[in-house]
Amino acid sequence: MVEQPTLVQQLELRILDWHARLRGPMPPPPEVTIVAIDEESLERIGRWPWPRTRTAEIVRRLTEGGARVIALDLLLNEPDENSQLGLARRLAERYGQLALPGSSRAAAEFARTLEEALAAADTDQAFAAALAAARRVVLPYYFVFPPYQAPPLDDTGQRLLNRSRLVAFAGPEAEQAVEARRAAGVLLPLRRFVEVSAGNGHANVHPDPDGALRRMELVLRLGDGLYPSLALETARLALGLSRTRVRLAADQTLQLGPRTIWTDEAGLMHLTYYGAARTFRHLSAASVLADPAPPPVRDQVVLVGFTAQGLMDVRPTPFDAVMPGVESQATAVANLLEGRGLRRLASLALLEAAAVVLLGVAAPVLLPRLGAVPGSALAIGLGLATTAAVHVAFRAGAWVLLLPPLVALGVGHVGSVTYQVLVEERERRWLKQAFRQYVPPALVEEIGRNPGQLSFGGERRVLTVLFSDIRGFTTYSENHPPEEVVATLHEYLTAMVEIVFRHRGTLDKFIGDAIMAFFGAPFDNPDHALQACRAAVEMSEVVARLNARWEGDGREPLHTGFGVATGEMLVGNFGSSQRFTYTVIGDRVNLGARLESLNKEYETARHIIISEATYALVKDRVVARPLGSVTVKGKHRAVDIYDLVDVDRSGQEGSS
Repeated sequence: MVEQPTLVQQLELRILDWHARLRGPMPPPPEVTIVAIDEESLERIGRWPWPRTRTAEIVRRLTEGGARVIALDLLLNEPDENSQLGLARRLAERYGQLALPGSSRAAAEFARTLEEALAAADTDQAFAAALAAARRVVLPYYFVFPPYQAPPLDDTGQRLLNRSRLVAFAGPEAEQAVEARRAAGVLLPLRRFVEVSAGNGHANVHPDPDGALRRMELVLRLGDGLYPSLALETARLALGLSRTRVRLAADQTLQLGPRTIWTDEAGLMHLTYYGAARTFRHLSAASVLADPAPPPVRDQVVLVGFTAQGLMDVRPTPFDAVMPGVESQATAVANLLEGRGLRRLASLALLEAAAVVLLGVAAPVLLPRLGAVPGSALAIGLGLATTAAVHVAFRAGAWVLLLPPLVALGVGHVGSVTYQVLVEERERRWLKQAFRQYVPPALVEEIGRNPGQLSFGGERRVLTVLFSDIRGFTTYSENHPPEEVVATLHEYLTAMVEIVFRHRGTLDKFIGDAIMAFFGAPFDNPDHALQACRAAVEMSEVVARLNARWEGDGREPLHTGFGVATGEMLVGNFGSSQRFTYTVIGDRVNLGARLESLNKEYETARHIIISEATYALVKDRVVARPLGSVTVKGKHRAVDIYDLVDVDRSGQEGSS
């Protein structure tokens, strides 16, 4: 009963098949030929089973053709029953029962005729005679495993089986180095066949858990003996080796003369398939029997077996979903003759473990440092390089597991990328939440998509700052109830902040009733000076509308002033380790605050004073009146200032 494969086993076996298909077909040894009992043979000769005389004739024809070894992949453990033999036996039995006088000439003549009929009808004897004459035929036997049983062997049967038993070992511990499957019994060919055959070997196959035949059991155990496979015995005879030249070694290798064959701990050789079905040279059994000329098999190792549908024992292989059993036997023989076979060594396991550790550590530790896209590209490159290295090892005859290092690389990289994504998403949410109070919603989303554009810790940039303040707010607060002051201030500040956001400004802070905002950060805005002027003009207009409504309600109006300055400033996150804020600092920031205060000293149209640097950037888009030069508080150098009368609003986004 075949055990069900695990998912990992299935994947590794599929990868092994993929290696074989990627390598592609290879030319098989030219000295291996298959004589196929195919559809043509059944059509021309008749359905199977054929009389043993037909099989004997195939052996004679192949011997005439000069075959070096003939391996019959046919189980011949039962006598050949035919009607002629049955009739001759019944007549002989009846003749004996009649007890006719032996002196009678007629009786003696009839007895000779019966003997001749029995001899002619005994096709098994004819087949045994062909085997004896050929002296090069290998016959298979078949081991039976629990829960099935086979008839026990008598002394003669054991003696015949021991003709193929392994008798040589490379050391005293070698016989126990291979844990071959232990059989419960054996089905031998007819004894008359075994006695005249050149060799014998088991024809058992051991498919992988998925049903495919990738390995061949070179030895099996019965009792205290180890017995070779049909392929191994065929290769031994083809190489002209004595039984003592086939030896098991303690390192789980099999020495076939000068060749070293790698096996696993169970004595299984990993097959190297040369291609799909009919890769080997094929001759039809019908043509071998019908052609008057000897078949072209001189010095060939010939395997005779079924390829006709319904007769053959089929197994999937890397190249073919349906491979005749005789083709797999031919593959094993060819591998043994060439010394091929995949190796699974302990050193390979250490190499695989090192690759798993290296890739498993490199993926989460090194790749994230490169970033998501370069790291993923490198991970794919490492995966392809690992796959290529494993395939090169396969071509060199070593089976290195590919799945563990790829899984280690994949899990490590995917895990690190997932962690990065989660961390970046958390940071993105944090940034969006942190900037929501500073910038308009559209900029918040842009910050979330491109957080890398932010420069934390300070960056010198040319920006425009805007200050606004309510005149006499302290007196206003003293003359009105706190609830009214709070409600009025809330309505005023809400309207002002909406205007700042509408013109892509960043709210820096509230300083009591004063507002500080800047334009051009965190994202570049080449029109930051114009946007600040537009915001100041709109803010003054909104204050006028609010005052008109408040006066209509019998409430006291507010009087505001605005200052706008442009220049180089330091922008970024500033503060302490416990608390910081995104703000601007610098001389031009202080100038903006001073300009707002100058509204108390000048008669201005909208109570907006802008700096000469701001005017230089917007002079073609605004109406402004020079106010002259002034030395502001805390400064030694006079600056030109302007009264902002109006601003060009064409193309203005979101204007009210």
